[in-house]
Amino acid sequence: MEEEKNSTEENDLEEMGLPFANARVVRIIKENLKREHQIKKDVKVAANRFLGEILADIAKRMDEENYYTLSIEHFNRAAKKYREVELNQKRLVKIKKLLEKQRAELDEYIAEIETNL
Repeated sequence: MEEEKNSTEENDLEEMGLPFANARVVRIIKENLKREHQIKKDVKVAANRFLGEILADIAKRMDEENYYTLSIEHFNRAAKKYREVELNQKRLVKIKKLLEKQRAELDEYIAEIETNL
């Protein structure tokens, strides 16, 4: 019964005019989940549409190239902002730790000055 319900839902999703085959999008999501989860239909649709938006943005950026033939170099340049998200988050964490360390040092200096007054 559950398998029939999933099959019907997949058919409904495929008929919605989504940019990608929904079964593949769902498979990618499930492959990256560590625990067993049931994924609601609206999540599947939103993920599929979001991936379509990303690809559309990349295509628009590649369209800005002055070349007739687009290569992987052009794709990589257009997709750069999406690939750097994790790197930027790591940088932010590093900066936050540095600022926290500096705050602690400043607090020490302030305490030292206040005790000497």
